[in-house]
Amino acid sequence: MTRFPTLAVLAVVGALVAPAAQAQQGSTPTTPTGVSRVVLIRIKPGHSAEFWNDVRQHLKPIYDEEKRRGIIADWSMETKVTTDREEDWSVALGITYRNWAALDNVIALAEPVTLAHYGTAEKRTAATMARGEHGAVVQSILLRNVTVNDWK
Repeated sequence: MTRFPTLAVLAVVGALVAPAAQAQQGSTPTTPTGVSRVVLIRIKPGHSAEFWNDVRQHLKPIYDEEKRRGIIADWSMETKVTTDREEDWSVALGITYRNWAALDNVIALAEPVTLAHYGTAEKRTAATMARGEHGAVVQSILLRNVTVNDWK
């Protein structure tokens, strides 16, 4: 699985180095690969057990099935071991797609997976609403994954 910290470091380094490298080399120093959605979540105080139970019972089976079907390339979850402030994020959810085009129909492709998991659209909606009781999204970003090319 791709790890969020690695993605973040590569994205920052690529963003800082790319313009200078292009000016020096006259060629593109990276090759675009996948696209990752990173969702930073703050587990609400006293809701850790409920949050992780939801992840185990619902999110893990859904994302594993979406990966099996090729809807997503991969997914991962990371926990932040330091806290900068009380409202800081505590969990990063990373979902990797093959390319930008994979995002075009992701909702339509994922709907049968989530419907099969929950049984009905009403149960799916209720689970989504309940999820907000245990965690809050702090930030959601898209990252362009790149491979650093060899210099020639």
